Formats: sequence, structure tokens, C-alpha cells
Amino acid sequence: MAIGLLPVLAGCYTYTPIATLQPAPGTNLSLVLSDEGRMQSMRQVGPYAMRIEGELLQATSDDLVLAVSDVVDIRGTHSKWTGESVSLPRSYVMMTYQKQFSRSKTVLLATAIAGGIVAVIASRNLLGFGGSGDTGVTPPDPNGQ
Repeated sequence: MAIGLLPVLAGCYTYTPIATLQPAPGTNLSLVLSDEGRMQSMRQVGPYAMRIEGELLQATSDDLVLAVSDVVDIRGTHSKWTGESVSLPRSYVMMTYQKQFSRSKTVLLATAIAGGIVAVIASRNLLGFGGSGDTGVTPPDPNGQ
């Protein structure tokens, strides 16, 4: 059951503007590309890439190297990657965000899911409580009358 919730829990993240020019390796980043960056990185990440997400492997004053997990194009289409290393000049990046786990979104989502499960169980009487047991069928008279 926990594996079934992984895609749902993946949505429990927030993106906050990064507070430092030198993020630490291992930081999960979302890089929004500039128009120039979109054009120049086409060979590396595909046409129309708007946002690149992944784990920061290395940061220099000129470049950011990511183990890419997702590329989002200008239409919003996601392309999942499996950690391929991509080096991007900082001049290609318009905005840098840090992907952070959101406890409040997770609690809200878990509460909504639990409420939905309770509502389904209660509406279907799946636990067997509250029914009169009357099936609407009259049993035959044991005396044959």
C-alpha cells in the first residue's frame, strides 16, 4: 500500500527560491531556463525545455551540474530522466529554486485521503454496522401454514 502512495506523496513538495549562489552538492534544484538557455541546451535536454529538475552534483562560478530527474517543456509535458549528468552554464538559468518536502501539504493530503476512505466505508456499510439485517424476504412458516 505504501508503494501505491509514492506518486501521490511526490506531489507534497514546495519550490522556494534558493537563498545562496553556491548551493551545496546534494541539493534538489529546479532550474528555470532563460530563452537563450532553452535554445542552447536543446541538444542536451531536448527541444522546448523550460525547467530542469535534479540533484546538484557540482556548482562552480560558471556552471551547475545536475543529475537530472525531470525536464518540463514549455507545454508542461514532463520527461522523466534517471540521473543523467547535465552541465548548464549559469547564464542559461533564469531562476533557481530548491525543492523541499512540505510537511503541511503532506498532512493535508493524508487527511483528505483518510477522510475519503472513511466516507466510502461509511456510505457502503462495509464494516457491517448499522444495518437491521432485514433482507425483505419472509422466511417460510415452519408449521407449513
